[in-house]
Amino acid sequence: MKYIDSHCHLGCGFDDAFARARDAGVWGCVLNATKCDDWDNIVRIAKSNQNVCGAIGIHPWYVESVPINWNDNMRILLHDNPHLIIGEVGLDKTHGDLSVQEKIFVQTLEIAIQFNRAINIHCVHAWDIMLKILKSYRTDLPKIVVHSFDGNTAAMRFDADLYFSYSPLIANSQFKRVRESLAMVQCDKILIESDSVNIIDVLKSVRDVLKMRPDINADDIFNNSMGVFFNG
Repeated sequence: MKYIDSHCHLGCGFDDAFARARDAGVWGCVLNATKCDDWDNIVRIAKSNQNVCGAIGIHPWYVESVPINWNDNMRILLHDNPHLIIGEVGLDKTHGDLSVQEKIFVQTLEIAIQFNRAINIHCVHAWDIMLKILKSYRTDLPKIVVHSFDGNTAAMRFDADLYFSYSPLIANSQFKRVRESLAMVQCDKILIESDSVNIIDVLKSVRDVLKMRPDINADDIFNNSMGVFFNG
């Protein structure tokens, strides 16, 4: 079986970590930024490995320290790198100034629409605001990956091209809503992730998702991921 980690992060020695993951069956991954300082390195790694999809963005925890020209730099990198997507971006009511997060997210979403790039979003206790924003752009939205999906039912009902990525939290019985949501998500909208610098952690997600959804197999999830991140 082959697997794609739909959401991981940079760590020391990423190339070695990815090589070990490949040996374990992880065919590819989506390498997400958290700060602008990550972008050039992510672009470099993605250019040097066709199985790494680079994602540039500003995590909601770090939006208050962005450089003035961040959006111009993002446009330049997207223009110069046709396979680059956007992430990790979003809203988080538990951390920082939500009004600043919303401003940065809207600007980023508009850039994603402009370049028609998939966008990997982080949403914590902010689905009311997130869905209101997405609804205002409904007819233009690109593919949206909901990172470490928390099981929000309104998100599952939202009429857009949303994909729901499950992290190793799916194995934790305390996250009942996350586990229950897996039974309701369409087979062709399920992704898996490590949300880690240790990409092999994605295998935990695979094991538990397949255990709870016997109607799908690893190839189904792999094909979903290929369609979103690697143009099929």
